Amino acid sequence: MTENRNASQIVSIISTILVIGLAIYLGTLVKSVDTIEEKLSHQAQQIERVTIASNGSDATSAYVPAYSHIYTDGGKAVLLETTLVVRNTDPKNSINIHSIDYFDTNGNLVRQFLEEGYELSPLSSSEYLVEKRETSGGVGANFIVNWSNPNQASKPIFEAVMIGAGQGKDISFTSRAPQ
Repeated sequence: MTENRNASQIVSIISTILVIGLAIYLGTLVKSVDTIEEKLSHQAQQIERVTIASNGSDATSAYVPAYSHIYTDGGKAVLLETTLVVRNTDPKNSINIHSIDYFDTNGNLVRQFLEEGYELSPLSSSEYLVEKRETSGGVGANFIVNWSNPNQASKPIFEAVMIGAGQGKDISFTSRAPQ
């Protein structure tokens, strides 16, 4: 009887130690995920790019639809975070990005993302963030990307990714500039 009691106490102590060890391990694991998310948090790109003359006389405009919010459940607004991604799809040739402007539903300029144009290297991308607290764009917001192709590169991709959460739902979708 005493042996069973001692064995039971030993099993209980070992179980407690294992549970504590597991809790510490899981806490460390969660903390490392938080650290990764912090490292990946959006910051203005710090990539050094070759600047170009800002004349852009040979520039082409690309229209990219975007949304600062959408409606669900009978008109309840869901705020969206929008990331515009400019992708040079050519493996050998660069393209030039002259300006990136963000407009609201009424066509009013909300924000200019570039102070000067730059060269986008082969297969590289650049990104521009409109945070969800910037609601002035509305459901008809858009980006106009002025770009040129002096090296006959393949057509780039201009894509907006919208993500939001509200009314117990997560929402994400994309839109692209027409080709």
